[in-house]
Amino acid sequence: MSEYQFLAFRAVDRPLTDRELVYARNQSSRAEITCWRFENEYHFGDFSGDAVGLLRHGYDAHLHYANFGIRKMALRLPSGLPLPNSVWAKYISLEGLTWKKDSRGKGGVLTLNPYHDAGDLEEIWSPGEYLDNLVKIRNQLLTGDARVLYSLWLCAAADQYGSPDIIEPPVPGGLTECLELCGPVMEFFGLDPMILVAASEGAPTLPAQQDQQHCRDAWIEALSQRECKGLLRKLLVDNAAVVKAEMLAAIRESAPSKNWPCAALGRTFAELLERTDVLRTEHEAKAQKKREAASRRKAARQECERQDRMKQMVNAPQKWLREATTLVEARGTNNYKAAAEILADLRDAVGGDEGAQITGKHAAHLAMKHPTLTHLKSSLRKRGLLE
Repeated sequence: MSEYQFLAFRAVDRPLTDRELVYARNQSSRAEITCWRFENEYHFGDFSGDAVGLLRHGYDAHLHYANFGIRKMALRLPSGLPLPNSVWAKYISLEGLTWKKDSRGKGGVLTLNPYHDAGDLEEIWSPGEYLDNLVKIRNQLLTGDARVLYSLWLCAAADQYGSPDIIEPPVPGGLTECLELCGPVMEFFGLDPMILVAASEGAPTLPAQQDQQHCRDAWIEALSQRECKGLLRKLLVDNAAVVKAEMLAAIRESAPSKNWPCAALGRTFAELLERTDVLRTEHEAKAQKKREAASRRKAARQECERQDRMKQMVNAPQKWLREATTLVEARGTNNYKAAAEILADLRDAVGGDEGAQITGKHAAHLAMKHPTLTHLKSSLRKRGLLE
């Protein structure tokens, strides 16, 4: 297996400044770099730049994948973790999930980097597809959603050298409602997203969600006339994306802190995995029953359609012989199968020696007219229309 690495950064809140772009270009001579993205693939060699430095110089989200074991995500949180220290410290307690605070200010970098040996997990062929999901996770985390932190803890607990007996942190309410959001990150780190359903058992329900539009409206209404004019001047002079990012950050900071309901259930990571296996088996069994029922309905519907068509065939056999000929002349394996089906249904519709004679003669005619069409002759033989 040849070596492959994918490494990318995304700017979310605002574009990089010219100075930050210079810094980014100094980190790699091969990457595709813009004020919104930094991306590169490696089939040999390695990234020698400073990933944390890039996150502190404009970029907000980082993903690194290598088919020899590396699976890493990192998020830049400019205002720090949006939960009290007493809350988030319970989730960021493993080696694979770390918080590195900036030397100045409240911001920092949250990194998820559990260890996996090469071959431990299934290979990912399009790792870049996970970037949009990573940005969504960051946006939700900035609102104080404890479910995101719990999901990242699960990924960190899957570290090869982690203990299966490690006890889970408090379980936030509403985990099943974030399957669409957090499911892809589970898959990226080799976990069945069904583990969120297993973890939700016994946890609180989803709390009432605060309307984001209401928060924005409240912040705008609280602005003085002088502050409104100041923002308008900045929009006319400065980069509009930067000004918007500053306003959104101010709105987040002005919103009341969330007290997300959690339950201390005290399960081990191994117990969660075992319960996930049970739920997955049950889910697959139900899905199989649904598929079988759908298949039976489809077969019944097709048989009704076949019977209706056969009634028409009795009254106009020549029309259906021409239809079979038209399909054969259009070429293609599917057309040959369809032509053979028409002739077989016509044989059954007319019935007896007459039906067998009409369709057998026409099948022989088609085979003689198209001697090189082996797939046609094979389809006719499978239907008992040719010797």
